[in-house]
Amino acid sequence: IFIILPHLPSRYRAMSTPQRVVFALAFGCLGTFIPCETKAPPNSAWLVADDQALACGGDDPECSASLLQVSARTQTGEVGGRHRQRALAHYEKLVAPSDNGEIDDGGEDAAGLDAIVALATEAAVSVHHRIEEALPTCVVDWEKWGTPFVDPACDQESYRHYMQLGGLLGTAALIAFCTFIGTREQKVPAGGQLDDIAEDVAAAEFADKAKDLKKIHDDELALHSRPGDLWMAIDGVVCDLTEFATLHPGGEQILLEHAGQEAGEAFHEVGHSHFAISEVRSKAVALLVKPDQEAVAAGGSSETMAAKGLIERLFTKEDFGGTHIHKVLGLGALVLYTRSHTLLLFSGFRKEGLDQAWLGPDWFTLISVWALAILQFSSFKFNVPRNRILGQPMIWQEWRMHNLIFVMRHILIFTVRWYQWYSGMDVAGSGLCLLLMYGCLFAQLYTVDLATDYLREDKHESLTATWPFWKGCPPWTEKFIKFYYTIAQLQATTLALTQSPFLFMNVMVIFPFQWASVMMTLVRKGVITTAAYHASYLWSLMQVVFLTLLARQTLFIDAWVIWIVLYLVRRMGLSKYALWVGMMIPEYIKTAYPQVAEDNKNIVPWAVPAVWLSWALLSWLIRGQSVEKRARRYLENRPKNLELMHKEKVNDSLVWLRFALPDGYTTGLTAGQHIRVHAPNASQGHTTWNGRANLEHVPSTLSRSYTPVSAPDATTLDLLVKVYPARPDLGFPDGGRGSTYLADSLEVGAQIPISGPHGYKVYNGEGIFLLGQSRKKAHRVCALAGGSGITPALSILREMRAELKAASKAQRENFVQEMFIVHMTQQAEEALPKSWYEPTDEVDSALACRVKDISTSTLPATAKPEARTAGRRALLQSAISDTFPAPADDLVVLVCGPQAFVSELSQP
Repeated sequence: IFIILPHLPSRYRAMSTPQRVVFALAFGCLGTFIPCETKAPPNSAWLVADDQALACGGDDPECSASLLQVSARTQTGEVGGRHRQRALAHYEKLVAPSDNGEIDDGGEDAAGLDAIVALATEAAVSVHHRIEEALPTCVVDWEKWGTPFVDPACDQESYRHYMQLGGLLGTAALIAFCTFIGTREQKVPAGGQLDDIAEDVAAAEFADKAKDLKKIHDDELALHSRPGDLWMAIDGVVCDLTEFATLHPGGEQILLEHAGQEAGEAFHEVGHSHFAISEVRSKAVALLVKPDQEAVAAGGSSETMAAKGLIERLFTKEDFGGTHIHKVLGLGALVLYTRSHTLLLFSGFRKEGLDQAWLGPDWFTLISVWALAILQFSSFKFNVPRNRILGQPMIWQEWRMHNLIFVMRHILIFTVRWYQWYSGMDVAGSGLCLLLMYGCLFAQLYTVDLATDYLREDKHESLTATWPFWKGCPPWTEKFIKFYYTIAQLQATTLALTQSPFLFMNVMVIFPFQWASVMMTLVRKGVITTAAYHASYLWSLMQVVFLTLLARQTLFIDAWVIWIVLYLVRRMGLSKYALWVGMMIPEYIKTAYPQVAEDNKNIVPWAVPAVWLSWALLSWLIRGQSVEKRARRYLENRPKNLELMHKEKVNDSLVWLRFALPDGYTTGLTAGQHIRVHAPNASQGHTTWNGRANLEHVPSTLSRSYTPVSAPDATTLDLLVKVYPARPDLGFPDGGRGSTYLADSLEVGAQIPISGPHGYKVYNGEGIFLLGQSRKKAHRVCALAGGSGITPALSILREMRAELKAASKAQRENFVQEMFIVHMTQQAEEALPKSWYEPTDEVDSALACRVKDISTSTLPATAKPEARTAGRRALLQSAISDTFPAPADDLVVLVCGPQAFVSELSQP
């Protein structure tokens, strides 16, 4: 309600009729669990007559006849409890026996009175019998497997009615709420977002050009994959990059790695600008197509081909050679989940010896659940990216491995619970079974860490904090979804470890993991959007908890308190191992030593915080820190507005900008990665700029890449921006566009869209550099920086010093010990002040850094380009000889700067 109401006045009027129906349904479901009469309500006219009859007191035959009618309706349940009690009191008075055992008629002898009184007496006895021996309500026995009814003769029809009504309305409410969440969009201020209209115009222009391009297949594209003949496809557009390869700012090698193949994902991962996209389109020579697409060109139905294309995307030959074993297993899992949902939500029928979802201690149940494990293992037959795709939620290798580990955790815990029921143990089980269940949990925690270390290349990512969201997603929506994703992890663990008397809960906690895989696949295939993924995944997580609430017929307030406490403690940085060790100890005492727990029931719960505090203290004594430091990254591939909180001029050419991040977030960027700032385009409408053709004259905004110099765990984003002022004497009459806006026009307190991170060449920590798929270990680092290219070197230097602080003395031996920097600028005053390189304390000084600044202004003036290049190269070579150590296997050289600096001066 708190989320919906603030948006109701302005949003409701803009809703379509279906949206209004869903919205009304959501509010109509708020009273799902309010107790209500299950019988048909009495007729309003009867209620008036009953009030009049009861008021007379039964003093005459006519009144007695009215009371008799009331009695008849009372027996059939047509009169509510209030009237029933009042009628009963009058019946007792009317038929009070006399001393001689005869009915006292008050001394009157009216015709027919005896018969009326006799009927009234019979009715009164019936009412007494109905009230005293009414059907008991359906109370379940929580101490027995399957939660059977305490009295099988209870009113099971009313129980089923409750389950059906609650299940239907509760599920509809969750669907409506998740739909509401998934359709939220934020209005972005004018000029604060990428110009989608301009991009659409450029795309339309290219579409006209693409009609004349030839169409080729994968095998023909693969023939052009070597130096001197380098083709590459980006989103189906085949480009001839042969001449451009040596000019590529990232080097020719990265292009060769993707030559002769589709490289759209890698291209977008780097975060290229509209200018780069325009360059790609300008070098287009063909379109990469499949045979079905050629059929369309030959006159086939586009609708038929589109439908066929969707089917082929969903049913690929990767699925065990076209046998579709994975999909058959998935269909079986869908049947199991649908059956459980239907029985729990829409039936309410109970079967003896089974739980509410008709799962029990039989071999069919066990085999059905282990088929879910086979389904999970079969997913490894498919090829998925090694790294997370930042633009959309798609399956990548680390997530797939985590998913397998979590699913196996729940299946193993289910097996333990199944064996307890199968072997005749009571619901509480034994201490050994509880240890086995927690053993599965700790094995999962450890194997997840191993998988993360092996597969995750960005150590500042997390499965929940760095999810990509849809463009225009409001900050409050993103925060809520991320919050609930974290809570859901705690819910899944506690629900799986709860000594519950039914098995369906241990099965249904697997549902969201496998449901998310299906939804991610549909996103990758282009069937659903990012917003639809989050709405459906959020529903699956909430639905599992709702199933438990429905079965328990409770709101689980105490469980929600526990989940919130666990969330807060974990967010404070307590180790996840400590978190669950603390939860395990009191549960083990209660299970293995029930008498001890009963004798100390006021002390045992305090074992949880005691374990947490002891763990934190021990960690502080051993490692020097009591809690973990976790960097929750805020930025993602879609632009987000950040507020400028500080601006300072470093020198005549550099400006320091500091942007504030929301509370609870950090930059979370890996050293070496860059971000994109989206600024207004000062050259819009100008076909030329600085005397050259302006390829960015259409969009109203443009993007520029910058490498932050702030640490990954910093709560601010710091940029060093090189300013390019207007210099007609140097052939630069208009000056820079993005840098001029940031340095001169952007005021403190203003917001600007920023996206990221981008880049695949990063420092991963402990002296390890990632270069695409390769890794390089170094103890010494050298950096060649040209102009603003000094920022990546500075960010890596700061990160290496930061990790030295967090490491023990023994660990520091494996880290980088020395760094050498050569910084080339045009003017000597453009060099970064030495204070930016200096250590801040004694620990920082453990990493020595030697910096040499050189300026091309010291070279003799010459008009020949070849002479200028030779002079700069000689100057750089001399600085390298004076500053850098001799080549070695443990030495890495970083190069960053303008294209001419990299290609003409730095490369061999």
